[in-house]
Amino acid sequence: MKNLEGKTAFVTGGSTGIGFGIATAFLKAGAKVAITDIRDDFLATAKKELKAIGENVLTFNVDSTDVAAMDNAAKNLEDSFGPIHILCNNAGIPGGAPVLETEDARWRGVFEVNFYGLINGINIFLPRMLDHGEEAHIVNTASFSGIHGHGSQGAYGSSKFAAVGLSEFLRNDLAKTNVGVSVLCPHVADTPIIQNLKNRVSDDVRKMIDNMAVPAQTVGNQVMQAILNKEFYIFCDGTDTRKMLKQRYADLMGAMDRQFPKE
Repeated sequence: MKNLEGKTAFVTGGSTGIGFGIATAFLKAGAKVAITDIRDDFLATAKKELKAIGENVLTFNVDSTDVAAMDNAAKNLEDSFGPIHILCNNAGIPGGAPVLETEDARWRGVFEVNFYGLINGINIFLPRMLDHGEEAHIVNTASFSGIHGHGSQGAYGSSKFAAVGLSEFLRNDLAKTNVGVSVLCPHVADTPIIQNLKNRVSDDVRKMIDNMAVPAQTVGNQVMQAILNKEFYIFCDGTDTRKMLKQRYADLMGAMDRQFPKE
């Protein structure tokens, strides 16, 4: 995909945070954009701000776990803007607690949104992309918590590991098609989830978060560039994330070398 001019994009969870940053970047690049949320007030505010950038904006009050509602939104989007080229499965919810302190309902609720919500989007939008045959792209929002298990956020982190794995297998499936795949793995971005986290941590951790947080608009631009450059993994900063990524793979290779020593 050489540019986004005239392309049609669907962004779940697009009224705030990273989703709004993505929608903004796409609109500025000339795309036609639809966003979803489950709150009408958030959608109204986002629509007003997005309309100031470009006219081709639609909003849908849709829960990504509602297959029928998602399918109806896809049909309405096609009727309004034509073939859909970009799907950003971005909607997600937190789930930060130690494993044994996370109730069963919380586990299932987090996976329903953060994992099955992605599958719903893929099942609804991918066949449409394959049918029209034009270049298309799917971006699944995971997290750096889906690359490196840190902290006590069992349900959230596990769902994001699943999102990364799903994206890797989807990339394999679509290797010989015109549909690209990316997985977004932000560490600390300026989003409602991070703002809520700041209310539950110490002053030192809160200060660290403020220093590390990447603006949502920056992440939106990074997503757009990843689509244009056919980049699979999307990382949003190169500071602590790089250090943790190196440690992750040092741990893996260390275990391999101990169990199967080099000759």
